[in-house]
Amino acid sequence: MLSISELPEIDFSSEAYQKRPFQTLAEHARKWRIARSKRGVEILDYDICRNMILDRRFGTGHPKLMHLLGLPEGRALNYKRESISFYNRGDKRRKLRQPIARLMSPHASEAFRQDIKDVVADIISDIPTHTRVDLIEALCDPTPSRVYCYWVGADKGDASYIARTSHTVQQVHTRDPEKTPEIVEAFESLLDYADARIAAAREAPSDNLISDLVRAANNDEFTDDDLRNWVIKLAEANTDNSSHQIASTIIELASRPAIWQRLREDPDAIPIAVNEVMRIHPRSISTSREALEDVEIGGVHIAKGTPVFANIGAAHWDERYYPEPEKFSLERAGQPAHLNFGGGVFSCLGRYAITIEVEEVVRYMTQTFPRIRLDKAEFSHSPMFTNVTDLHATLAPLS
Repeated sequence: MLSISELPEIDFSSEAYQKRPFQTLAEHARKWRIARSKRGVEILDYDICRNMILDRRFGTGHPKLMHLLGLPEGRALNYKRESISFYNRGDKRRKLRQPIARLMSPHASEAFRQDIKDVVADIISDIPTHTRVDLIEALCDPTPSRVYCYWVGADKGDASYIARTSHTVQQVHTRDPEKTPEIVEAFESLLDYADARIAAAREAPSDNLISDLVRAANNDEFTDDDLRNWVIKLAEANTDNSSHQIASTIIELASRPAIWQRLREDPDAIPIAVNEVMRIHPRSISTSREALEDVEIGGVHIAKGTPVFANIGAAHWDERYYPEPEKFSLERAGQPAHLNFGGGVFSCLGRYAITIEVEEVVRYMTQTFPRIRLDKAEFSHSPMFTNVTDLHATLAPLS
């Protein structure tokens, strides 16, 4: 059995990774099933990644992340301690998940589709045509943040605040203590915002997600603190991640004019195309876990408390499951589902709504703008995430 120190090492700061992250991970995976890096153990093999995501011997790595960032005692750290991110498998995590799993199930999320369509149509109608436009500012950020405003009964004017704050709090994943002060400030602002939205929902209940959450709390499905934490979590996780996924999807599809045209002619293929984008260029490049006990996996001894990362970016380029993984294909029926949203008790509860947001942006864009020119599209890739740092395009509507 190998020790961690005997594993080959991955350098995520290397020029190769920065320029060609998924090709580089795939090359590593062809040589090694498991490696190590400065942050911990790196799982590269598709099967081991999938199994580890579900393995009950691994739990959340969030508490150590907060320690690494040096979050000070206070409201922000208390929120993180009491949110679902801090709880491993067990009754508490199960109880926290159940109301949200019901309210954001495939069926319940599908009920949001028409409202999401309306949000997307309203946003895109304001985007200028025949001129270069910043699509992150005009489309990618507003879409999920406006959907969040709809969920919590807020004015759409709050969307820019939600987008900005979500981007800030998600910097916890940079693992950079220098960002801690602004992260704390953003979380404290969100705590106040959530309290105000909950108070408004209690005073004037409506047919929206926050009112459903209030009713769940009133029925003792979870506590008032849990209620507030979920209102924050929806802003924390959904908006930033969805914005980058929408931007990545536009880039990947618009850079392939034949695919763009096919989706215009055959909108039923849009879910397939969105899934393929999430495979070939996932927002989540890896997901973190921590060994809850001493574990042997893939012939490697992993001590209790060791950070372990399932490298989704490597798994999605595994040639055993995805032939010619570097090729974008709408003909991958029967191949495994992507791992972007995790699995089991750690699966993303908002995955169905997020996917609908991306699908409806693609549907409206391909139908409204048969010609789209990418003027500038740039990415950065951390070990954890794909970030779209620039997306300027010129849109040509139907004549």
